[in-house]
Amino acid sequence: MAKSPTVSSGPPTSLGSIEELDPSSYLPLYHQLKELLKARISAGVWKIGQMIPSENELATTFGISSGTVKKALFELVRDGVIVRRQGKGTFVARPDFKRSFFRFFRHSSRQDAEGVIPISTVLFSGTANPPARAREALNLVKDSRCLMIKRIRSLRDAPLMFEHIYLPQAIFRGLEKIDISQELLYPIYDSQFNTPIVWAEEFLEPRLASGEIGRYLEITPGDPVIFIERIAYTFGDVPVEFRCSYGRGDRFRYHIELR
Repeated sequence: MAKSPTVSSGPPTSLGSIEELDPSSYLPLYHQLKELLKARISAGVWKIGQMIPSENELATTFGISSGTVKKALFELVRDGVIVRRQGKGTFVARPDFKRSFFRFFRHSSRQDAEGVIPISTVLFSGTANPPARAREALNLVKDSRCLMIKRIRSLRDAPLMFEHIYLPQAIFRGLEKIDISQELLYPIYDSQFNTPIVWAEEFLEPRLASGEIGRYLEITPGDPVIFIERIAYTFGDVPVEFRCSYGRGDRFRYHIELR
């Protein structure tokens, strides 16, 4: 469950420079405002628990109607980006990890409950030399080491995914000592290392299982798998996680909401 934001004293942080919305764009004004506010939050202009400008301030700043602002804020509330506290204002929400980043798991059986967290079997957790792609994604200097987690994720004793996760050692020192077998990683990043994940990008590619992947996922080499490469970012668009995942093609569904 997401934590309630701490109400900060004093006025909210301003928008800084006025950014104009584009009335001629095919994107509705409320959607443009929504994305602009999300970008500001991701960039760290407003921190978790901090008040954002009021509806009237936003309407005045961008020269739009209060109804347009209300619709943008409504969608941000629905998406869990902000929370509204009656009589106090609107605040940046703490990320609700179970409803956002971790909903890409869908077992093929409809009998499996929504939101079940896969169990992790950790094969390795410690320092390692990252591959060039991970070093590039995390902006690590040449020859630097990082933390690596190698694990199998299973649901109802059935292996679903095999993963390699690379993390900057300077940020996550000590993570290898934490039991993550039944825990989601992103809440740990936030609570233990003060590094919340605010957005991520992913690249999907169909592949055929190698011998190693087949062994871990209990499938035949050459069977189809879904390869997912993810780069996750904290505030300020700082990359803090690089993840390579292989999902079983017969037990894996990928869910995307297009709004």
